[in-house]
Amino acid sequence: MKALWLENLNESLVQEFYETQTEEEKNAGFEGVLSFGTAGIRSTFGLGPARLNAFTVRKVALGLARYLNHKSDNPSVVIHFDTRFLSKAFSKEMASVLANNGITTIVSHDYKSTPELSFAVRYLKVDAGIMITASHNPKNYNGIKIYDDKGGQLLPEASEQLSDYINTIESPLNIDKGDYKDFIETGKIKYMADEVTESYKKEVKSLIGSIDEQSAKVVLTSLHGTSLPLVADILTELDYDNFVIEEEQSEPDGNFPTVAIANPEDESAFKLGKKLADKSEAQLIIATDPDADRLGFIERYDDGDFRYFNGNEIGLLLMKLRFQDLIEVDTPKYIVKSIVTSELAERLAKSLNVEVNNVLTGFKFISDLIERKQVETDEQLLLAFEESHGYLASPISRDKDAIQMVPLLIKYKNLLNKNGLTFKETIEDIYKNIGSFKDRTLAPTFEGKDGVKKIENIMAQFRNEQVFSICGMDVQQIEDYQIGTVRNMITGTTSQLTLPKTNLIRFIFENGFIALRPSGTEPKIKLYFSLEVEYIDEITHQFETNYINNMV
Repeated sequence: MKALWLENLNESLVQEFYETQTEEEKNAGFEGVLSFGTAGIRSTFGLGPARLNAFTVRKVALGLARYLNHKSDNPSVVIHFDTRFLSKAFSKEMASVLANNGITTIVSHDYKSTPELSFAVRYLKVDAGIMITASHNPKNYNGIKIYDDKGGQLLPEASEQLSDYINTIESPLNIDKGDYKDFIETGKIKYMADEVTESYKKEVKSLIGSIDEQSAKVVLTSLHGTSLPLVADILTELDYDNFVIEEEQSEPDGNFPTVAIANPEDESAFKLGKKLADKSEAQLIIATDPDADRLGFIERYDDGDFRYFNGNEIGLLLMKLRFQDLIEVDTPKYIVKSIVTSELAERLAKSLNVEVNNVLTGFKFISDLIERKQVETDEQLLLAFEESHGYLASPISRDKDAIQMVPLLIKYKNLLNKNGLTFKETIEDIYKNIGSFKDRTLAPTFEGKDGVKKIENIMAQFRNEQVFSICGMDVQQIEDYQIGTVRNMITGTTSQLTLPKTNLIRFIFENGFIALRPSGTEPKIKLYFSLEVEYIDEITHQFETNYINNMV
């Protein structure tokens, strides 16, 4: 099999990557196949059925074409791509295979963000959307995310159906893709009209309204991704010009040359932004990840000090400030959050008399609930968010949307400035009045087959053993979302969970929770801590030492 793939190396699009790999890395591409999961496909570049290359991309495209042709008589798709290596090339591979199989395909001329793709699906009323991106993953990754006709990522049932179509394709080397240029000339592949972007901008500006105060200077950085120049254009059209761009870090570049990790969850990604903030005396630095679905920010103070806000804190700030922004709107309001988001978020929402909706991790579940809310109720979305720096205020898109959130943050920063306040003082006020929960998210990495086994063993130890105490805290309940049960450790009773099944375990204590789940896109196990304790770092260290690192 390997010989056949090597014969087609020139056509694979990944020859440059393949030729610099070790023999172990090369061989890994022929160990198994890429699987289409609930988060789509995300992997490293390489030759073989287990790596991303032209042939595995065509396989996904052909499976999707068969899936859509089964569902609809005249299906249509819109495709966007980000600034990563091979994103544009992969989008052309996808478009060609789809068009060759009777799917009307709309593509973008240049890179676009994930929220724009979600919006475009809804605006163009197509049957599906494709985003070529690996979001915030390292630079040697790329991926394919598939969206349904509502603009949200495919739910598990639809993902499984699509996966079945993809998995029946046995010979990815023999997929006929036709000619991209011919499809453009015949209209089977069309370029997306500028009106889609203009309509998206109009919706974002409608959400913001106006930014009347302009006293806070802001640094913007796209971490070599897709949020610029779009965010700058929106701000300019809102007559807000008190911002500067970290130009070096905002050059579209899949090599991510100025950061170790292009992820606003990583405080080190703000290094250049902080330097520019010092130079320009800016008070806020906002960074977005490469596909502009996530954001993070740092606040700068007059004494030159900085304060980084984690994903949970940003959610709390947005919830409170947006509630104040909508205080005169009488419509009942609700939030949607994942079950691993800070315990404090639920308490803050209840103090504001805002309905709380908890869903599984993955914004597709948030999107699905918002869709049902819009059909069934007249409630107003206050905020949808995950602890992993993903937020949505207006459901014009149905995925995390940093493009709409950046100008909203700038608006709120300026309103606070007007009243002599900061984000720091606002979050401290929340802690003082609602509770001082401390939140941490850890993601230990375990590579290769041994790593997969270790992650399985970690989950199994908690799933198969009676656990009454963790790090000196008594366990009150254990929620196991894979088997769908809640065990009350005090009464010894068991009840059923109502959310869909997924590989996640959550331990409930009197003072918060600890949760574990394997990552769906990387060789990591995600550990979530939300606890009302004084020394959170001691607990996370003890937990990692006792339950993670020592597991064989």
